Amino acid sequence: MALTQTQKITDTFAILADPTRLAILQAFFNSKEYCVSDIASKVNVSLSAASHQLARLEARGIVSCYRKGQKICYQLNKNSLTKKIKNILEATK
Repeated sequence: MALTQTQKITDTFAILADPTRLAILQAFFNSKEYCVSDIASKVNVSLSAASHQLARLEARGIVSCYRKGQKICYQLNKNSLTKKIKNILEATK
């Protein structure tokens, strides 16, 4: 079932409403990629919390993951949603 425009907007704001996800997004706007352990350290959360939040961001298409040896790493997707989120974050500084 496709999301309606209203559902997409609500989902986007829900992503931004969580302090951990917001901190993760802000970190990604300053770097190209992070492994789960790096992001957990950067935003001061457990590995499982970081992994959970990154999975939520991946499900929304904001980040994508790939394997780098034994590590799972994520990078910010370059799409219109991430550009809009970056604009929102920059506008609120």
